[in-house]
Amino acid sequence: MRKFKRIYHAVLILTVIFLLTVSKQIGAINFLFKRTPAYEETSKQAVFPFSISDTVPPTKDSLLKLPKDTIPGLKDTLQLPDSTLTDSSARSRVDTFTLKVSKDSLEAPVQYEAQDSAIGLVQGKTIELYGKAKTEYQTSSLQAPYMKLNQATGVVSARAGRDSTGAVTDYIEMNDGQSQYKSDSLDYNFQNQRGLIRGTISQQGEMFVHSQIAKKVNENTVYATGNFFTTCNLDHPHFGFRANRAKIVNKKLAVTGAVRPEFDSVPVPVYLPFGFYPLYQGRHSGAMAPSFETNDQEGVGLTGLGYYLGISDYWDVQFTGDIYSFGTWSANALPTYRKLYKYQGNLNLGVRSTKRNTRDDPDYMKTMSYTFNWSHSSDNRSRPGVNFGASVNWSSTNYSRLIPNNAQLNFQNVIGSSINYSKQWQDKPFNLSLSMNHSQNNQNRSMTINFPTANFAVTTIYPLQKKESVGKKKWYEQLGIGYNGSFRNDFNFYDSVAYSKSNDLINNRRFLKFLMDTARWSANHNIPITLSLPSILNGALVIAPSISYSQEWVDRKNSFYWGPKTIYGRSLDGRRDSVYTRDTINAIAERGFKIKQQTSFGISFNTALYGSYEFKGEKVKAIRHVMRPTFGLNYTPDLNKDAWERVRISSGNDSAWVNTLDGLYSSPVSQFTSKRSGGISFGLDNNLEMKVRAKPKKKKEAASTQSEGSEADKEKDSFVDTKQEDAENGIKKIKLIDGFGFNGSYNFLADSLKLSPISMYFRTNLFEKINLNASATLVPYKLNESGYASSTYAWAGDGGFKVGTVTNASISMSTSFQSKPKDPEKAKAREKAINQSLNDPMLQGDQTRLLEYMRQNPAQFVDFNTPWSINLSYSLNYSRQNRNPLTLQSSTSPITSSVNFNGSFNLTPKWNFSVNGFYDFSTAKIQTFSMAISRDLHCWQMAINVTPIGLYRFFNFTISPKAGILQDLKINRSRSFVGGR
Repeated sequence: MRKFKRIYHAVLILTVIFLLTVSKQIGAINFLFKRTPAYEETSKQAVFPFSISDTVPPTKDSLLKLPKDTIPGLKDTLQLPDSTLTDSSARSRVDTFTLKVSKDSLEAPVQYEAQDSAIGLVQGKTIELYGKAKTEYQTSSLQAPYMKLNQATGVVSARAGRDSTGAVTDYIEMNDGQSQYKSDSLDYNFQNQRGLIRGTISQQGEMFVHSQIAKKVNENTVYATGNFFTTCNLDHPHFGFRANRAKIVNKKLAVTGAVRPEFDSVPVPVYLPFGFYPLYQGRHSGAMAPSFETNDQEGVGLTGLGYYLGISDYWDVQFTGDIYSFGTWSANALPTYRKLYKYQGNLNLGVRSTKRNTRDDPDYMKTMSYTFNWSHSSDNRSRPGVNFGASVNWSSTNYSRLIPNNAQLNFQNVIGSSINYSKQWQDKPFNLSLSMNHSQNNQNRSMTINFPTANFAVTTIYPLQKKESVGKKKWYEQLGIGYNGSFRNDFNFYDSVAYSKSNDLINNRRFLKFLMDTARWSANHNIPITLSLPSILNGALVIAPSISYSQEWVDRKNSFYWGPKTIYGRSLDGRRDSVYTRDTINAIAERGFKIKQQTSFGISFNTALYGSYEFKGEKVKAIRHVMRPTFGLNYTPDLNKDAWERVRISSGNDSAWVNTLDGLYSSPVSQFTSKRSGGISFGLDNNLEMKVRAKPKKKKEAASTQSEGSEADKEKDSFVDTKQEDAENGIKKIKLIDGFGFNGSYNFLADSLKLSPISMYFRTNLFEKINLNASATLVPYKLNESGYASSTYAWAGDGGFKVGTVTNASISMSTSFQSKPKDPEKAKAREKAINQSLNDPMLQGDQTRLLEYMRQNPAQFVDFNTPWSINLSYSLNYSRQNRNPLTLQSSTSPITSSVNFNGSFNLTPKWNFSVNGFYDFSTAKIQTFSMAISRDLHCWQMAINVTPIGLYRFFNFTISPKAGILQDLKINRSRSFVGGR
């Protein structure tokens, strides 16, 4: 009985709690969904339905098919329908109810939280939040120290935190999905997105708008008083534009009344009747402000004057121009185009009329020059296996030299272009490529155009290999055969010929006829046959035989002779023709279809030798030396006996064999050319490594590095361990010498000079900081008075043992040092932002212009996060010049050396000083030198660039805001000088 009573009391208590809860919920629903007379009238005519489909799929009821009654003659006297014969799950059920949603109710729940406390008032239907309160509703969020939410009206009120003096210590932060606000106080309706904000700071892209009172009337429009527009992100900005009243349309524009600028809270007495502030996100059309420059040869000018036109999502174009007081002007059109996942590119079409000095000046000059640049790339995802790209850089040979304030372009002597189309057939060994190439030398004004150029290749196929091989392949299955075919047509001419008045003096030919006469074509066919034999001596020796046959079809046969040649051209100033004569190799072309054939046979042997020495000392553990010798046998018969002739190649009696089918513009004639060859080739490559003891690394840190060396190397020598094992055991591997060696050949069938020149090389990376590369060419023969090789070996005869004579040598060294960044995270973010801007396909048209602007104005892109950095590079070149047998002197110095340097360091956290230059040891002069001083003014920047010495000197002073939206609001002063002026 006791147990029954306890259960009874418990059931009674639970029932009361349930009834109270239901009554409160019904009261809340009645409050939210109040019935009005209009509602009562409309509810009788229409119902607010919610269609609910049964989630249980219809199934057949097994009771629908009942067995027949086994008792005949009996009938059911009750004519009632059987409920078991119909299943409710066999059809869809739609439920409706007449619940009316109030217009004042919120469309979604409001999520709120507070760090300190939350107080809810049931009767007032309000909630007060204290301490880092946060409220979220759909895409809107609000954070404040204090917040009050009225559930009945959907209005939230928030106040900022203040200290004892009344200063704001913790702002209200609001994000309504499209805009961000910081304010002192706020009253905001989540439902209609209307509100009143006091002491607000809103961000519109790069623009910050400070307002004393702002009234948000709808989702996108705000009316405000006491406004201050700036790009400075401080609470008390350094500069801005003051306006009393404003209308702000989110992400579009802001319009104000009378406006005046202020700098550091000091008003500037310049008033404008109204203000218009574009707040567009992304690109939009508009004019571009020019820069003021002064040039001693071209006068006072405006540069960068132009207009940007955004045609569509796929096209835009930028028009720019320069104009100077002496008459120089230039115009450029820079269109860009893009289609996502298809292609992208940009063009630059420019014309420049240069007019320097006045007519009565002896240095007066007037000339026209042109330029055309095109960059195009296609996305491989649009057409797999097909690629089309273009990089065209064509200009008049004097165009780059005449651009002011750009030393890099002024000294750019060689430029080139290429247009390529390639196709690779899927699952087939065929490859096709078509191209057009162009190169020009701005110093001697020569041009070469290769058009068309076609290549077709069949990758190596193995005809004896089984389609379904099992086990190890047979040696004959490694027999491979391929094909390479190409066609090339060349045009070679001088830029001066096209514009010179002396065209008729060149064998009475006009330019077009002269151009066609210089054209030549050739076609090549090559069939390589390879065989990969299995390695012997447990993989220590690799043998690779090879056979190849090739044909070259040419359009002419050339006869060579030594004698005087008259050369026509134009002086570098572009104002007069030049004619001079010198002795050189001359060629007389005989047009006609000719075939040049060549076949070769060879076999090569490759191996590797390892040697190591272990030390007993505590610091150095071991040293390993690896030698990789190569040896080969080759034979090339002479299949063009009638095409060879002996030609004199110097003012002395030196001569060499020349193949008359090589073409007019073949490589320079060499003494070591032979009609046929049969001999050996040899070479030796070395590297040197050392292991030292170091501080052990943790397993996670060591596991991030990859192992070096092949598995075969690890089996041969215990010196090779993985980096992970070495790091864990406290061992560090150091490369002393990355590679050094030599290679050459010996031709048993040559008439003379059977031993070829020996090529030597050396490369290393000292302390993982200094890159060092060296190379040299050693001629193992005695040289005559003209500097050519004789038939006597260098070590033969009296005078002591000599290995030979070094005719060419070069040494290059480069290194860079920089301090660690003050803020590593900021350095990563900066690098990421630069990479995104340079790799963004939508901004490809601006990438070239951005890089060019960065090169011309390095002081505006200083990284103050890196205290200092130094970059050095040194080069030394030696070339033994052939001497005149009459004077026994060379025309130029055999040794040239130079050093490039650039560095940057912060004088203070806000001041930076940088220099870069080029010093030529041959002339003992600084050829180029420039320095820059930069000042970080927080939201502004100041840059001073000076090039005080050199042929092209200039000075530039710039103060400008950092924000891109105000890039035209700058103070610029530039002046350039040319020559000794």
